[in-house]
Amino acid sequence: MKDDFMSSVTHELRTPLAAIRAFSEILHDDPDIELEERRRFLGILVSETERLSRLVNQVLDLAKLESGHADWRHEQLDLRDVIEQAVTAVGKFLEEKGVMLRQNLGEHSAPVDVDRDSLVQVMINLLSNAAKFAPKGHGLVEVVLQECDGAYRVCVVDNGPGIAETDLTLVFEKFRQSSSGGEKPLGTGLGLPICRQIVQHHGGRIWAERRPGEGARVCFVLPSQVRSADDP
Repeated sequence: MKDDFMSSVTHELRTPLAAIRAFSEILHDDPDIELEERRRFLGILVSETERLSRLVNQVLDLAKLESGHADWRHEQLDLRDVIEQAVTAVGKFLEEKGVMLRQNLGEHSAPVDVDRDSLVQVMINLLSNAAKFAPKGHGLVEVVLQECDGAYRVCVVDNGPGIAETDLTLVFEKFRQSSSGGEKPLGTGLGLPICRQIVQHHGGRIWAERRPGEGARVCFVLPSQVRSADDP
């Protein structure tokens, strides 16, 4: 498994590195390249560098989680506040994508015992994923918070192409992504595996649901006011 993981990481690193090298060499070797073309190449360099940075950071995050060396800081929080913080963080991205956000968080507090930063990371990953797959210009992402049997369920729904039945569990494996509609997968393929590790640490579970013709729904459930078993 370690060999497979390293092989996948190496493969994912090669693509942005190759692009960065190629466009850097073009800019270096041709000082007379037109300004508009130069700007386009520089934009690609910035984009690929950001992509490489995201991949490295997510690999490091996942390594910490799987090795048991993550720094957890549990505290009593209202899950609605965590969701609102994540929504604020991705607001600009949603705006740029032309995606409308709808929230249904209920009127009552949702007390949980969690690590704030890691739960915000889960919500940012889910909201960003939903926005990526929502149709540009008329996309819709909805966040729903519900209480159910002594726990709280959070679902992030989009109106994109949805997730194929065969991909519902695969999307939570490292570097495995849905390619609904035959399009090239987006992202690094590590966001949902990281979400699964974080949710499981908090005694919860996470899953994806298929909504034919209506987009995708990813949900997770967390126990109410219950500390993780490995917390002091």
